[in-house]
Amino acid sequence: MKKTFLGIFSITVITYLLSGCTTSNNGNITKLSEDKISTRLNKLPSSLTSSDLFNTTVIEPTQLFDNLYFVGYVSVGTFVITTTEGIILIDTMWTPHDAKHVIVPGLKELGLNPEDIKYVIVTHGHSDHYGGAHYFESHYGAKILMRKNEWNYIHNPNAPVLTDPFGNFSTEIPLPSTYTQVIDGEKISLGKTNLTVLATPGHTPGGLSLIIPVTDNGIPHTVALWGGTGLPDTKEANQTYLHSLNYFQKIANKNDVDGSISNHPFSHDLINQINQINTLKNLKSDQQSPVVTGNKAFNEYIDDVLRNNVQKKLSSFESN
Repeated sequence: MKKTFLGIFSITVITYLLSGCTTSNNGNITKLSEDKISTRLNKLPSSLTSSDLFNTTVIEPTQLFDNLYFVGYVSVGTFVITTTEGIILIDTMWTPHDAKHVIVPGLKELGLNPEDIKYVIVTHGHSDHYGGAHYFESHYGAKILMRKNEWNYIHNPNAPVLTDPFGNFSTEIPLPSTYTQVIDGEKISLGKTNLTVLATPGHTPGGLSLIIPVTDNGIPHTVALWGGTGLPDTKEANQTYLHSLNYFQKIANKNDVDGSISNHPFSHDLINQINQINTLKNLKSDQQSPVVTGNKAFNEYIDDVLRNNVQKKLSSFESN
């Protein structure tokens, strides 16, 4: 087993610094002492442990659209899609503790019943995205949906061993016992809701992104979720990332996407949008969801942020 004491975003990505990140041994699933947790975390770069990626402050559970909600931390969270036949979760945060003590209470606060969870979609095989999947499989009978390459990746003994804000190694996080394979272009259907799966490797070997139909006060919109933001380490993987990004943008534009979301709230303005939504809610306003930014803004994010970042990374390989 290859062990590297790196966090999920040790891969190149813009680092957002924040003081006062909240970590504790409550999320340590092996019940390590505070001293042992500190020993593990001290082996990580301080730029990582002090960053928003390790900020486990809980964000107020928020309804983004009629049928799309967010629960989670500043660092990472779960999107919740309600349908006529049950609930779909997109990713499950760091650990089973997050599933039990953040996601489930968040659902209940939003007036949703966790017993209605039917599917858990795992966008990619880093433990901050699949950490609670086994919990929902074992406690609620949810089916785990992911790409075959990513299922193999989370079982690969040579995959990097990552450390989370609670001092867990990714190898200590329980994995789902079974999964249902999804493929590029497939529709994940539940009730009257149909999500489109896009194969977008690069961040990891078998990552996926999603096209999600939503409504806002009954008005239809289409939201895109880019499944893996951070840049990988090798030239080849970054070339794959760029190819996937081009494909994702092409399909998103064909579907008239007018909003985008990220399961890392700090990385793409979701926290600000949530604050706006809660302000509007307090004012009892029926104004359009701030997540609807328009197709032009979506393409600017792809071009000016994601593509610009990966092109810079690829240029760095040429200069070395």
